[in-house]
Amino acid sequence: MSKLTQVVVAVGCVVGAYIVLISLYLPTSDLLQKADAIVAVSGGDTQGRTQHAVDLYKQGYAPRLIFSGAAADPNSSSNAKVMMASAAARGVPISAIELDENSRDTKENAEKTREVLGTAQTVILVTSDYHQRRVNREFQKALGDDITLINSPAKDRHWGRKSWFLHPYGWYISLTEPAKLVFSWFSL
Repeated sequence: MSKLTQVVVAVGCVVGAYIVLISLYLPTSDLLQKADAIVAVSGGDTQGRTQHAVDLYKQGYAPRLIFSGAAADPNSSSNAKVMMASAAARGVPISAIELDENSRDTKENAEKTREVLGTAQTVILVTSDYHQRRVNREFQKALGDDITLINSPAKDRHWGRKSWFLHPYGWYISLTEPAKLVFSWFSL
């Protein structure tokens, strides 16, 4: 076997291993149980995250929905407000919805949602499957051990566990999300 063939095979093995391992590592989920609130953070496939959170609410997993996310454009409605409108259109009473409209990133989602949670002791976290592990990490740091977190990832139209590597955006997510997770481990 030539040197070039060996390099190509080695690179192919590394890329193949990365495709499989990152697909298994990033998504994390827990057995669903009743909770005090469902928190859905915006970003990625915000519509998919909203729909999943509303489905959980309608199935009776929690009496409250909290949507978290600022607007990318300060002259438009916040992502949280858009999520609320979508939930209301699906029959969720506005009285069951609370908002964090100021969070600009995952760390802020966790910190600012803490202010909205009040006395909640158990929270279902909803985000895209590739983002779930980092959301869980940031919420653990912000909320401490006093609140039980239950991970319930939403399917994301931009990133599928079995097909993300077929699209440039899937590669972008699969390369940046692990780096952001590592950064989360080392940041206060």
